[in-house]
Amino acid sequence: MSKFWEVIINSRGKDRFYCFPFLFLFRIIAPVYQLFSRQNLEKRKMRCSREWKARVISIGNITVGGSGKTPIIVRLARGFLAAGKKIAIVHSGYGRESKDDFIIPANSSETFTPKQIGDETAMMRLMLPSVGFAVGRNKKAMVIAADRELAPDIILIDDGFQRLDIEKDVDIAIVSSELFPECDDKAGRKKLRLFPAGILREQISALERAHVIFSVTDSEQLASNLIAYSIDKPVFDWQMRFAGIYRGDKKIADETIRQLKPLVFAGIGSFGRMLEMIEQEGIPVKRSHNFGDHYRYDTLDFEHLKYMREEAKADCYLTTAKDLVKLPPIGLDAPLYCLAFDATPLDENIFSRLMAG
Repeated sequence: MSKFWEVIINSRGKDRFYCFPFLFLFRIIAPVYQLFSRQNLEKRKMRCSREWKARVISIGNITVGGSGKTPIIVRLARGFLAAGKKIAIVHSGYGRESKDDFIIPANSSETFTPKQIGDETAMMRLMLPSVGFAVGRNKKAMVIAADRELAPDIILIDDGFQRLDIEKDVDIAIVSSELFPECDDKAGRKKLRLFPAGILREQISALERAHVIFSVTDSEQLASNLIAYSIDKPVFDWQMRFAGIYRGDKKIADETIRQLKPLVFAGIGSFGRMLEMIEQEGIPVKRSHNFGDHYRYDTLDFEHLKYMREEAKADCYLTTAKDLVKLPPIGLDAPLYCLAFDATPLDENIFSRLMAG
């Protein structure tokens, strides 16, 4: 269902004409959906409390889809670990099949599949072995459980901006200046639609709740846009950076990766941004395919990928670490490479600021 919604919302040109009946339907049901959403937020706000000792930092956004949140969480965790802090990450495990809760200590040798804990959590466990994880739908309950069972200094909540029932020490909203289209009224405000008619979970004014805003594009432009909504919050720049290509544990040399002719595929929210970063590195992408965020692969997808690769005359496959943990074990018919990206704060003092308050 989420993939269908993405196709409809992101349709352009002739495709948008054919998608118009669904766009019209989304606009009709959006007010009803948002009414229930606001009621849910108000109920959470009334239940707000603090039942833990750890410092709680939430990283979220007001949009549906990719915002660069996961690489930022990974970088924050590494920064806090380097400062000698014990870290736990609370995650819903979005897209998983299991409904069970999981508490996973740091450096645990126990194996968990993406179907149990979700693709993003499975990926982060590989990248952050020294971090504990609490996976469950009720994030407040998981914060309490993580604090009790893992005893961390800092708890990072993935996608916690709408969790008004959790008293947070720092509430971070990740925002891109690309969120704002061109001005289309005299007041200089931008008309953005609420989900499911658009990508907004909440009105732009909800950013007033944030203690800090992380910018993943042009912070000056973002600050200017926010002023139009009377939002005055500290804005910190982050740079999303291409960090190489791997095959297994081996990093491929820069001169070699530019000789690849890959079929790029992934199931992530920021697919377009990923392609731009690949092309900026001079890698000649033969064809690309977006499966949709949190896509679950099966062996039939391998047949589809093989057909696309042969048709495009690509000599290999290129995907993300998030997708790699979900691929069936039978293997593809050509070399498979993994993209690496990282997020870097332009102000390295951000770690000490977040730890101090």
